[in-house]
Amino acid sequence: MEVFSTITSPVFSEFVIFLSEEEIVDLPSDITLFETLRTMNGVRPFKLVFLLNLWCSPPKEALKELMEAIDLVNTEGLLDFLGSPPTIRSVPGDTPGWEPT
Repeated sequence: MEVFSTITSPVFSEFVIFLSEEEIVDLPSDITLFETLRTMNGVRPFKLVFLLNLWCSPPKEALKELMEAIDLVNTEGLLDFLGSPPTIRSVPGDTPGWEPT
């Protein structure tokens, strides 16, 4: 948290969570993740972005699964600290030069 609180850039606005397709299933049960995000948002408000790396599945199926998982997380009230709904983005797994950070 200490490192996160030192961000002073006025252009900081998004916090991106990089997900593989395999991680979608576990997302709704990762209570610790959402508690941590809530604490971080209290220190420095941000817009939450889920970036889905599409390796194998047809993109529409994987995106649909992620939207359903996020809906479930929302229903549980785990995202009620956000000022706006999370954003979903995707990147093809075979994009040249793409490396997760």
